[in-house]
Amino acid sequence: MSQRAIRRHARWFGTCLLMFSVSFLTGCGTDADQNPPVVRVGTGTPLQTFDPHLADAGPVFSNYLTLVYDGLTRTDSSDFNTPRPNLATDWTWTTPTTIELNLREDVTFIDGTPFDAEAAQANLDRMLDSRGPRINTVSSISHTDILGPYKIRINLHFPDPTILQNLSGSPGMMVSPTAFDNEDLDINPVGTGPWIYDTEGSVIGDVHRLSVNPNYHGVDPVELAPFELHVLTDPKARLNALISGQVDLCVVGPSEAAPAADMGYAVAQRANRWFGMTMLDRRGEVVPEFADVRVRRAIGYAVDRELLAEVVFFGFARPASQPMSDVEIGHNPNLRGYYRYDPAKARALLDEAGVDRVTFTIPVAPSVSAQYEAVQAYLKKVGIDMVIKVIEPGTMGPVARSLDYPVNSIGYPNFDPDNRHLAIWDTNAAFNPFRIESPETDALATAARASLDDGLRRHNYEAYFDIVVKDVYSLIYLQVDDLIAYDKDRVDDVRVSRYIDPMLRELRLKPEHRRPPGV
Repeated sequence: MSQRAIRRHARWFGTCLLMFSVSFLTGCGTDADQNPPVVRVGTGTPLQTFDPHLADAGPVFSNYLTLVYDGLTRTDSSDFNTPRPNLATDWTWTTPTTIELNLREDVTFIDGTPFDAEAAQANLDRMLDSRGPRINTVSSISHTDILGPYKIRINLHFPDPTILQNLSGSPGMMVSPTAFDNEDLDINPVGTGPWIYDTEGSVIGDVHRLSVNPNYHGVDPVELAPFELHVLTDPKARLNALISGQVDLCVVGPSEAAPAADMGYAVAQRANRWFGMTMLDRRGEVVPEFADVRVRRAIGYAVDRELLAEVVFFGFARPASQPMSDVEIGHNPNLRGYYRYDPAKARALLDEAGVDRVTFTIPVAPSVSAQYEAVQAYLKKVGIDMVIKVIEPGTMGPVARSLDYPVNSIGYPNFDPDNRHLAIWDTNAAFNPFRIESPETDALATAARASLDDGLRRHNYEAYFDIVVKDVYSLIYLQVDDLIAYDKDRVDDVRVSRYIDPMLRELRLKPEHRRPPGV
């Protein structure tokens, strides 16, 4: 049977299985149970903390923090790289290293504390002092000055073209200063966002409920609906929750997306991240063979990217050799197809390095274990034994920052290279636990980050990723789509965020499913 026939058969079988599930699961519950005036989301990411200044990177804050907190700026799905007004109404670059921001004058935290310049300064000071996991994205900030009751100045160590964008994320989110010392801040957020967390009505690890903030400044509360975030770590369980009516939308994997579409659900997709591995142990402290770049390159030539994209990812991916997609700064046209499928060359590189077999362990999340099993089979054919260690959902961040494994399997989002450098390849990056130095890439990135010249930034990052790819700091097999399946009769205009999950703040129930005013 051909690989395409296998794919068609798998899709047919998956659709049949899901149709059986929906016929079994939807036989229970009343119409009111199935269609409450609530936006119900199935997420694979458990809550870590509601303290934005200590929150981990990635989808954790996208899932939860953006619902209850406002940042100084915000981004939206029309352009993730352009900062827009939020708690800061406008701003002016008075010098290349100073920004003056005017703040909203009509905002109150849910505990009654007013938001003003003193609150903004206190939050930025706390964020810098906390030195949380995302401190690298705002390391350019030196200090802030209060210029008036609703005006601050942010002083930078060096020019930073991404600072306003990064203040839309957890480092720029504002917590009530009176709540800084709350012992339960990690599970009881005190922000200014569109929703208020229902601590008593939520069950950590199961379902998180949020009510509409009636005093929210940004949107007419009538447009909003309460939220439920259902934590379902298995993508098949999330899709079954969708077809049974437990959730209105959910993050799915490629093997669930096609059957969902066949059953009439809408599927939103966005080319968002890469699939591969980052080589943490390039000095060979855990796996001595990794100190030889030829061994690392062999892992690149051993895998058939085209077949992997077609059969394992059901077409929701494209072969790639570099981290940045073709629409991002740093994408290098000369690197397209750099690691073609050539198992003979992979074996020859191992022979040149004097390596008969090499064994290493890679930690993977349960949701992607099948994809890495396909890679495992390819590597085994050339003499590379990749042992897969399936870890608990939501623990990849801490695991990847430890010295326990020589590689990590994080599918990093492929947006601006400044943050990718600081998070992954910088000497002091959180995801560079072995603290491997790379003076050449550090110099290229430092010059690019301190420049407002797009031409210089593009040139430097193309040279930067030439090194990352050819010296195998990270090994990319595919650029993959993040996918969300949803009930198009219940929710409008679902869009994928840059962190896998939907743009939750943009979600709206269709008018006929909203709660009538005053009810």
